[in-house]
Amino acid sequence: MYCEKCNRIIETDRCPFCKNSKVREPEAKDPCFLTEQPYLSSGILEDLLKQNNIPYLKKDVMGAGMAIRVGPMFEMSRFYVSYDQLGGAQEVIGNLFPPADETEKEEQ
Repeated sequence: MYCEKCNRIIETDRCPFCKNSKVREPEAKDPCFLTEQPYLSSGILEDLLKQNNIPYLKKDVMGAGMAIRVGPMFEMSRFYVSYDQLGGAQEVIGNLFPPADETEKEEQ
């Protein structure tokens, strides 16, 4: 299911993130939330999405004015991709940021 309010793919009839009950089946061009990343990681992710020809939308959480005031290192960026590109984008993220339990196994 797709929540139009927060642009997330969900498994239930009510969005667990924003509590919206008006959800529907996703369409190919629906913008879908991919991830939220800090300043340094967002630059790396942007580059990888471009290299893989995955169109995306990046929204800064704080906005330019606040980022200038506190410094860009505290900025967080949210990434969105169309539903038809979501699988490929999630694969890019999985390669860039492996799940925590996989990282722990490699360190042992």
